[in-house]
Amino acid sequence: MGAIMTGIIMAGRTGAAFAAQLGTMEVNEEIDALKTLGISPMEFLVLPRMIALIIMMPLLCVYSDLLGILGGLIVGVGMLDLGFIEYLNRTREALTLTTFGIGLFHSAVFGVLVALSGCLRGMQCERSASAVGYAATSAL
Repeated sequence: MGAIMTGIIMAGRTGAAFAAQLGTMEVNEEIDALKTLGISPMEFLVLPRMIALIIMMPLLCVYSDLLGILGGLIVGVGMLDLGFIEYLNRTREALTLTTFGIGLFHSAVFGVLVALSGCLRGMQCERSASAVGYAATSAL
Protein backbone atom coordinates (compact mmCIF):
# COMPACT_ATOMS: atom_id res chain seq x y z
CA MET A 1 0.00 0.00 0.00
CA GLY A 2 2.90 2.35 0.73
CA ALA A 3 4.20 2.02 -2.84
CA ILE A 4 0.86 2.99 -4.35
CA MET A 5 0.32 5.94 -2.05
CA THR A 6 3.87 7.18 -2.62
CA GLY A 7 3.46 6.79 -6.38
CA ILE A 8 0.25 8.82 -6.41
CA ILE A 9 1.74 11.60 -4.31
CA MET A 10 4.91 11.73 -6.40
CA ALA A 11 2.92 11.76 -9.64
CA GLY A 12 1.00 14.80 -8.48
CA ARG A 13 3.98 16.63 -7.07
CA THR A 14 7.07 15.61 -8.99
CA GLY A 15 5.55 14.71 -12.36
CA ALA A 16 3.90 18.10 -12.63
CA ALA A 17 7.08 19.84 -11.47
CA PHE A 18 9.17 18.05 -14.10
CA ALA A 19 6.68 18.97 -16.83
CA ALA A 20 6.52 22.61 -15.74
CA GLN A 21 10.29 22.93 -15.46
CA LEU A 22 11.00 21.37 -18.86
CA GLY A 23 8.10 23.28 -20.43
CA THR A 24 9.52 26.55 -19.15
CA MET A 25 12.90 25.59 -20.57
CA GLU A 26 11.19 24.95 -23.91
CA VAL A 27 9.52 28.38 -23.81
CA ASN A 28 12.81 30.10 -22.96
CA GLU A 29 14.53 28.19 -25.79
CA GLU A 30 17.04 26.66 -23.39
CA ILE A 31 16.48 23.21 -24.89
CA ASP A 32 17.23 24.59 -28.36
CA ALA A 33 20.45 26.07 -26.96
CA LEU A 34 21.46 22.66 -25.60
CA LYS A 35 20.83 21.09 -29.01
CA THR A 36 22.90 23.83 -30.66
CA LEU A 37 25.78 23.09 -28.29
CA GLY A 38 25.58 19.42 -29.24
CA ILE A 39 24.25 18.28 -25.86
CA SER A 40 21.42 15.78 -25.92
CA PRO A 41 18.50 17.12 -23.86
CA MET A 42 17.40 13.58 -23.08
CA GLU A 43 20.74 12.66 -21.53
CA PHE A 44 21.27 16.03 -19.84
CA LEU A 45 17.76 16.80 -18.58
CA VAL A 46 15.63 13.63 -18.55
CA LEU A 47 18.08 10.91 -17.51
CA PRO A 48 19.18 12.54 -14.20
CA ARG A 49 15.55 13.07 -13.20
CA MET A 50 14.71 9.47 -13.98
CA ILE A 51 17.70 8.10 -12.06
CA ALA A 52 16.84 10.31 -9.08
CA LEU A 53 13.29 8.98 -8.91
CA ILE A 54 14.37 5.37 -9.39
CA ILE A 55 16.68 5.75 -6.38
CA MET A 56 14.39 7.82 -4.17
CA MET A 57 11.06 6.07 -4.68
CA PRO A 58 12.06 2.86 -2.81
CA LEU A 59 13.40 4.97 0.06
CA LEU A 60 10.17 6.97 0.20
CA CYS A 61 8.23 3.71 0.03
CA VAL A 62 10.06 2.35 3.09
CA TYR A 63 9.34 5.62 4.89
CA SER A 64 5.63 5.47 4.04
CA ASP A 65 5.47 1.80 5.05
CA LEU A 66 6.96 2.61 8.45
CA LEU A 67 4.55 5.50 8.95
CA GLY A 68 1.66 3.22 7.97
CA ILE A 69 2.74 0.68 10.58
CA LEU A 70 3.05 3.45 13.16
CA GLY A 71 -0.42 4.75 12.26
CA GLY A 72 -1.83 1.25 12.58
CA LEU A 73 -0.15 0.95 15.97
CA ILE A 74 -1.73 4.18 17.18
CA VAL A 75 -5.20 3.18 15.97
CA GLY A 76 -4.90 -0.43 17.13
CA VAL A 77 -3.63 0.33 20.62
CA GLY A 78 -5.49 3.57 21.18
CA MET A 79 -8.90 2.85 19.71
CA LEU A 80 -9.25 -0.91 19.25
CA ASP A 81 -7.89 -1.93 22.66
CA LEU A 82 -5.12 -4.15 21.27
CA GLY A 83 -2.02 -4.71 23.30
CA PHE A 84 1.25 -3.24 22.10
CA ILE A 85 3.00 -6.62 21.96
CA GLU A 86 -0.03 -8.24 20.31
CA TYR A 87 0.00 -5.60 17.56
CA LEU A 88 3.73 -6.09 16.96
CA ASN A 89 3.36 -9.89 16.82
CA ARG A 90 0.45 -9.73 14.37
CA THR A 91 2.29 -7.20 12.22
CA ARG A 92 5.39 -9.39 12.15
CA GLU A 93 3.25 -12.39 11.10
CA ALA A 94 1.55 -10.43 8.32
CA LEU A 95 4.71 -8.96 6.81
CA THR A 96 7.10 -11.08 4.80
CA LEU A 97 10.30 -10.28 2.99
CA THR A 98 8.58 -11.13 -0.29
CA THR A 99 5.83 -8.53 0.14
CA PHE A 100 8.42 -5.96 1.20
CA GLY A 101 10.52 -6.69 -1.92
CA ILE A 102 7.49 -6.51 -4.20
CA GLY A 103 6.61 -3.12 -2.74
CA LEU A 104 10.13 -1.82 -3.35
CA PHE A 105 10.07 -3.10 -6.93
CA HIS A 106 6.68 -1.48 -7.54
CA SER A 107 7.91 1.82 -6.16
CA ALA A 108 10.92 1.78 -8.52
CA VAL A 109 8.60 1.10 -11.47
CA PHE A 110 6.34 3.94 -10.34
CA GLY A 111 9.42 6.17 -10.24
CA VAL A 112 10.19 5.36 -13.87
CA LEU A 113 6.58 5.99 -14.91
CA VAL A 114 6.30 9.29 -13.05
CA ALA A 115 9.61 10.55 -14.45
CA LEU A 116 8.77 9.47 -17.99
CA SER A 117 5.30 10.98 -18.01
CA GLY A 118 6.43 14.27 -16.47
CA CYS A 119 9.44 14.65 -18.75
CA LEU A 120 7.49 13.57 -21.83
CA ARG A 121 4.84 16.22 -21.25
CA GLY A 122 7.50 18.83 -20.55
CA MET A 123 9.40 18.03 -23.74
CA GLN A 124 6.18 18.07 -25.79
CA CYS A 125 5.27 21.54 -24.50
CA GLU A 126 4.68 24.31 -26.99
CA ARG A 127 6.13 27.80 -26.65
CA SER A 128 3.57 29.66 -24.55
CA ALA A 129 2.75 30.14 -20.89
CA SER A 130 -0.62 28.44 -21.24
CA ALA A 131 1.07 25.42 -22.83
CA VAL A 132 3.33 25.12 -19.76
CA GLY A 133 0.27 25.05 -17.53
CA TYR A 134 -1.38 22.45 -19.74
CA ALA A 135 1.79 20.32 -19.70
CA ALA A 136 1.95 20.50 -15.90
CA THR A 137 -1.67 19.44 -15.44
CA SER A 138 -1.55 16.74 -18.11
CA ALA A 139 1.53 15.12 -16.55
CA LEU A 140 -0.59 13.92 -13.64
